[in-house]
Amino acid sequence: MPWRCIEAAGEPGDPDTLRAALHWFGLRRRGPLERLTPLAAHPDPTVRRELVRAVQGWSTPGVADLLDGLAADPHPDVREAVADVRAL
Repeated sequence: MPWRCIEAAGEPGDPDTLRAALHWFGLRRRGPLERLTPLAAHPDPTVRRELVRAVQGWSTPGVADLLDGLAADPHPDVREAVADVRAL
């Protein structure tokens, strides 16, 4: 289960473990946005970028707000990921 991987990643969370779990969340149409939103503040920008990719196609309420916040991320790769998913 991807959620168990996120819980097992520790604090702030092993980036490799989190990216792998987010990949699986990205295969879903909806998800536990409120549980994943804290990853928007993860210190590793690759985790934040993968969060963008994971939630991009979700119909879960709040996705647009999360992406709005990540569009102003300090790291250019995260901002570019948001721009890319919004261009689809």
